[in-house]
Amino acid sequence: MATCLGEFFRSLKQGVERVEQTSRKDIEVKVRQMAQSESPRRRTDTSVVHLPEPCKTQDASEQSQPSLGNYLDRLPAEVLLKIFDFLDASSLFNISFVSKRFHDLANNNALWYVLYACEIEKRRWKPRVCRASEAVSTTGVQDKPVGYWKKLLFKEMATNGYQNNMWKSELRHMNPHTGMPALTEQVLRRLHIQWEITLTRKNGRESVYEQTSTFFEDSSVTVCWNHGNWPHINRVNSLQLHGIMRPAVLAPGDRPTWRSLILETLLNAAQWSFLGADRHVKLLQFGEGIVVGFWRGNWKIAFIMVTLHFHKLIERSLLGSRFCPYILTQDSAFDPDCDQHGYTLHIVLHNPVQRIMHCHFSPLFLSKATPMGDFWQLSAIDFTDVSEHIPVGKISLPWQTEGLHEAAERCCMMTLTVLDEGQRPFWCVSSPVKMLSKKYRLVDLDYEGEQLLLFYVDAEGKVKMTFVFVEEFQQYFLVQLNVIFPAAKVNKHVGGEC
Repeated sequence: MATCLGEFFRSLKQGVERVEQTSRKDIEVKVRQMAQSESPRRRTDTSVVHLPEPCKTQDASEQSQPSLGNYLDRLPAEVLLKIFDFLDASSLFNISFVSKRFHDLANNNALWYVLYACEIEKRRWKPRVCRASEAVSTTGVQDKPVGYWKKLLFKEMATNGYQNNMWKSELRHMNPHTGMPALTEQVLRRLHIQWEITLTRKNGRESVYEQTSTFFEDSSVTVCWNHGNWPHINRVNSLQLHGIMRPAVLAPGDRPTWRSLILETLLNAAQWSFLGADRHVKLLQFGEGIVVGFWRGNWKIAFIMVTLHFHKLIERSLLGSRFCPYILTQDSAFDPDCDQHGYTLHIVLHNPVQRIMHCHFSPLFLSKATPMGDFWQLSAIDFTDVSEHIPVGKISLPWQTEGLHEAAERCCMMTLTVLDEGQRPFWCVSSPVKMLSKKYRLVDLDYEGEQLLLFYVDAEGKVKMTFVFVEEFQQYFLVQLNVIFPAAKVNKHVGGEC
């Protein structure tokens, strides 16, 4: 009897040892399968003791063990809620359809309250960078019915999205005189769009300056910055211009809800051209549309001006990012009757205070500017026809800063819009320009006076304006106006050779 009982316990002990060894191997295989299926972003707790790696001579039966199923179902609810806290509204809504447990967790009021609070604060214009669930400790959030904050969020997104997209429909109404959207200024003001500049010094330090004043024309806006602690111009490496959108009601510490890069230029000697001067400052032009004024003698910046054309200005001020500008799309229109194109020219000379000259010409027809046909021109004013000559007011560029105000003579801002036969923008320019006095006569006229040339050129075209200053009347007269385009630009627009 004792012998039989001893045999029984020996057999029982051996069976238990075999079961423990088998269980150990099964656990090792299952843990390895779970580790392989985990996301690379998940971190392993350093307090967990890692099991040894399997031997290369592992049995095939061990490698083909069945999966444990969806390990997410076994995660605690607190861990899943922490994961769900990183999802946006669309992802959180979609994940609620995975399972009943996910549906219950994804409808947690605390999660949707954070999303709702971010929507109210940022108005959809700034990407979410952090949503800490610890910030949602307001009493009463969970007291609301399930789905309460989710419904409020969707309602806010629908309403806010409609309001923010209204400007797209408002910009469809064109001003037949300028060819630009008629409500551009109103939309800019309603969306609280402003502009700021960022100066990057050579040591890498950045300084941000908010706009001081704006002057709206019918097809452009001139923005001025004349307050702040300005550096010396030779210590600045680059300038960035951003469009920003501010909250309707500013509170202390409020920052722009979005930044869209409009242009960037280097502020070095290779990039500037002399524009004008007066007793206190000198004016330099950088890139297209940027004027930097600095004090005589010390090269310290006094103010900055920028003129912006209305063409796609709202898109450029909103739809770019902090580092990448909005890419303009061009209409590709083909018209086989290229000889019959009737173009429209709208040109304004102005400064940050007032309009100097305003002219509208339509229709204008292309003609060869050179015998070889490399350039085509639109001739708006012919100096031989005295009836077309236009009197022009005083041409100057006034400025104001630190209690001083002065004006640089014979320079101003020019805003030019050329529309094609379909009243679509063909060439849009808004830039500072200056008048140059020539010793020789530019054109032969019946009346005497100093003749001056206003010349603008870029990769898209040229503008040539000839003025005569009649000292007897202390008046400028515009006696010639030609707009010249490269033949490649014209051929590309009409889709063939003209």
